[in-house]
Amino acid sequence: MKYFIFFSLFLTSTFSAQMSRLSDRDLYEMGKVWGLMKYYHPAVSQGKADWDAVLLQSLKDESKYAAGKMMNQWMSTADQGKFNEVVKKDHHCDSITLRNFNISWIKKLRKISPESKARLLKIAAQPKNVGSFYSNLVANSNRFSSANEKVYDTFTAEIKMLELFRIWNAIEYFYPYKYLLDHQWDDVLKKYIPIFRNIKNKRDYQSAIMLLSAELQDTHTRLENTYQYNVLGEMSSPFVFQIVDNKVLITGIKNEAKMKKAGLEVGDLITKINGKTVLKNINEKSKYFAYSNESVRIRQAYSYLFSGGKEVVTVEGIKKDGKVFKTTVERIKRVFDEEWDMNGIPNYHLTYKGKTYHYLTYNEKESRLNPSVQIEDKVYFEFSSLRVPEIPALMETYKNAKGLVFDLRSYNDNGSLIKIFDYLMNKPEHFGIMTQADFTQPGKFCFVDNIIDERYKFAGKINPNSYKGQVVVLINEYTQSAEELWAMIFKKVPGVIFIGSQTAGADGNETSIKLTDGNRMIFSGLGIYYPDGGETQRIGIKPDIIIRPTVESIRNEEDLLLLKAFEVIDQKK
Repeated sequence: MKYFIFFSLFLTSTFSAQMSRLSDRDLYEMGKVWGLMKYYHPAVSQGKADWDAVLLQSLKDESKYAAGKMMNQWMSTADQGKFNEVVKKDHHCDSITLRNFNISWIKKLRKISPESKARLLKIAAQPKNVGSFYSNLVANSNRFSSANEKVYDTFTAEIKMLELFRIWNAIEYFYPYKYLLDHQWDDVLKKYIPIFRNIKNKRDYQSAIMLLSAELQDTHTRLENTYQYNVLGEMSSPFVFQIVDNKVLITGIKNEAKMKKAGLEVGDLITKINGKTVLKNINEKSKYFAYSNESVRIRQAYSYLFSGGKEVVTVEGIKKDGKVFKTTVERIKRVFDEEWDMNGIPNYHLTYKGKTYHYLTYNEKESRLNPSVQIEDKVYFEFSSLRVPEIPALMETYKNAKGLVFDLRSYNDNGSLIKIFDYLMNKPEHFGIMTQADFTQPGKFCFVDNIIDERYKFAGKINPNSYKGQVVVLINEYTQSAEELWAMIFKKVPGVIFIGSQTAGADGNETSIKLTDGNRMIFSGLGIYYPDGGETQRIGIKPDIIIRPTVESIRNEEDLLLLKAFEVIDQKK
């Protein structure tokens, strides 16, 4: 594809006094105008212009031209560009929501001419021939795609400002949950312009990107290539752990020699790290990580709580026998991708009526956990291991069980598992709707009356012989995304009881923004809702009975959630 280039592009490798004449307000207006034209102007949105080059050259030439003149030139030159006639596609929307869409800011622009302001208002209010070069390249797809974004091997002030504008505008027009943020997205742009313009080195950049991504308040949000080691330190603890009651409980060993040297054991409870409470450490470091709700903020702490650049860390706490300790621990090098045990969850068992049951049993032949186990008149389903072909036989086998417990604390995104509800429901149930971006009107979202696809609009079927016993569902902060969708469907099962704690509050497909260095920032790309429009994002699924692990239950590796589920079933007549 050939581009018409508005300005020649020359890059520099220094961060000295660049963009010095442009005020933060100038850059704010430039970022907003540049993004609107990128996604709405016919020539630009169709990829007929190298829109990165336009911005980069303007930032380089800021000493020659005022911000207003540069933006007026953008509009004038873009309007001279050629573009194709675009036939608007029918998205089969039930309705369009405008809660993420607001163009009133155009009228408040200070720098551009009245003619350019009127032109911006027209292309936004009366969109026509809007292309999807920068937003949606896949035929018949409802998902944002930034595959055509350019990657740069240089590191300059202009490119980093481009980075901010690229990320901010992608979220501005294509993040379905923008309206749920605790802050105004415009204020985020204002906040990060001085942060990005003061970037001096790679660590500054990585820190800025992590802080910006956290502003999405979306547990799906992360960087494809993890940065936190450079920002927070590449050393970590020689043990795995769980956070319980705002304290750290050691649940496993990574380096036995360092543990022995520090006098630490599995079961030790750490109350302070480097003289600060565990919660204070979390408060200081969680700003670098996106989380939808408080349950995930605590969950995510495993990723950074013992991170640091120094080789040792001081910890204080309490032994299992009640004795207080304070010791110095030698950290180990952290290799994130090799940490299969990153959440520190022990191999729980069930203590029920004086007997111990190991319900998580591994099937070596099939390389998975066994999907079900019967204990007396109750059945436990490890939902992440369940396979569609075995559902009919399993449900026939367990049709007379007093209770069925479905564990959603792991992950399974196989939509075909919806077949399980043919046996749990006596009639079809409409379980959810979604919003998807309208790429012909960026910032507007289309409501669709299904989630998975039209074939799976309803769960269950007419079945007078559906299961009549008690159904219980186990959830906690690890219940996320597809598992939260399954939880939404389980809500339709008659008499179902949810046990555990608030889920992650992050649903919708994972979508990415390509960054200037080729990395990607992930975020939720579809909006997922109950049929009445109620949200799960940030809220998650709330249990009917709140049960959380305790220090003693984790030390003893006892599953309190499953125990409570069995007790609830026993109470049913």
